[in-house]
Amino acid sequence: MRILVIAAKEAEIKPTVEFIAGHYPNDTQIQFAYTDIGLTAAAFSITRLALTHAPDLIIQAGIAGSFETGYEPGEVVLIDAEQLADLGVLENAQWKNIFDLQLTDENQAPYKKGLLPNPYINHFNFLGIRKVAGISVNTISTDTATISRMQQGTPVPVIESMEGAALHFVGGQLQIPFVQLRSMSNQVGERDKSHWHFSKAIQSLNAKLIELLTHLQQYPISFIENLPA
Repeated sequence: MRILVIAAKEAEIKPTVEFIAGHYPNDTQIQFAYTDIGLTAAAFSITRLALTHAPDLIIQAGIAGSFETGYEPGEVVLIDAEQLADLGVLENAQWKNIFDLQLTDENQAPYKKGLLPNPYINHFNFLGIRKVAGISVNTISTDTATISRMQQGTPVPVIESMEGAALHFVGGQLQIPFVQLRSMSNQVGERDKSHWHFSKAIQSLNAKLIELLTHLQQYPISFIENLPA
């Protein structure tokens, strides 16, 4: 089973890279790559990697901001649906996305009702990780008006990242199974990084990622059978 593990930056998954190198030194089935920051860079990198390496599964791992006021720092979640939260127009204090503007059909693949779902998520959630909705942005949300608008989406987003929707879009278009694993490091809108929980988020993210990869090493076949098209 060929597994491609990606992150925006090396620091997010470095403990996992070191673990796999130490415990499975001859393994060529797990590959690691870094897509850089933002949706454009991620979409290009993921597409190139997918076409070059033909993985059976892509796992995207990284830290993210949480919209939950009572979030547990370092909690790891799986993203079951993504939205492109800042693709559209703000006109007369009213936000309209590309579907409102009728620029794209909300059910044009890989979209479903305007969302970028993960149809494979239940096949890979054998660890029982909480599934939540996410949004992806190119501009980090800081002002209260923007945050309030985003929280009014359906489904209500729990996390914000800058690369997640690129994975869902590419995986959906190429019909390659994928998983987006996120660890909550901060409250969305909080720009004082002294309040962020980087170390805890990285530690818990990698603990769960190592557990996931170890399980797939032991049971590589059963989780790719009868996957949705």
